Parts: sequence; structure tokens; C-alpha cells
Amino acid sequence: MVARLPLAMILALTACDKTAGDALCGFNAVAGSTILLNQFSVPNSTLATPPATLPEKLVVRLVAGPAYRGLSGKVGESWVIGMEGDLPPNIHPAFGVLILDKSSKARGVVLFESPPVKGAPPIGTVSIGSASVVPLLGLEIDPTAFEDAHCPFFPDSVLQ
Repeated sequence: MVARLPLAMILALTACDKTAGDALCGFNAVAGSTILLNQFSVPNSTLATPPATLPEKLVVRLVAGPAYRGLSGKVGESWVIGMEGDLPPNIHPAFGVLILDKSSKARGVVLFESPPVKGAPPIGTVSIGSASVVPLLGLEIDPTAFEDAHCPFFPDSVLQ
């Protein structure tokens, strides 16, 4: 209990400090990514089949990192998400997760460096640069479960 009190006080104090915004959004990005991975164990959250439609442009976000513009296209029944831009050289994603809200509207794709979730069916691929292609998994989840309204996980500004 004693260890929690100082952390809670720090978070409360930094929430009022305008310069703390980046740090809190970074914390939310890591926590939100963990919540997303945990959703694969929640019944009816994992997409078993690819969605019928996706917008042409999607935000592709690296866990606790920058967001990029992505372009979607279909090959057969599977989706291919092409990411614009280059990842830092030390980053090597292993899979992506397409996030749909509860109305089946696409929110974006999150790239993870950990091994893909066992048992989750691929619904497509993510093309990263010229040489890397990773599996695309999918989740349908309420955005408020992983995203803070002040720190959008998939900022619209990336698509401009």
C-alpha cells in the first residue's frame, strides 16, 4: 500500500502539469497495448475472419512508438496493410493487430515485436518497408478499454 501511494500522488500531480502530457500518453500507449493483447483471451473479441471492408487509409502504430500512415488493400479474402515510412533500425515487428470498435469500424493497426498470439487466426498481412511482411490478427473491442480520450491511440492527423 505504501508503494502505491507515492505512485498515485506522482500521477495525480503530473496529470495537472502540462509538460507531463507526453509521459502520460506514453504510459497509456504501453498499458493500452497490454490490454489489447489480453483481449485475445476474451470470448468473441478475436476476429475469426477478415472484415468485409476497411478504409483505404489506416493509422499503423508501433507499440509505445510513433504512428504511421497505412494503406489497405485486399488479396483474395485477406487484407494487406502497407505501412508508409521506415521504422527505426532496431525495431522488428512480429505481427500486427487490426482494431475494430464494437460497431466494426476500423480504428487502426498496432505492431508488436513479441511473438504472435497463439491460436489467433491471421486475417491478412502487414507490409513494413520493402522486405518485411508480418501476420495481421484482428480484435473487436470498445476503444475506451485501451485508449485515453486525451491520448488517441490512432491519431487522425497521421492520415492527413
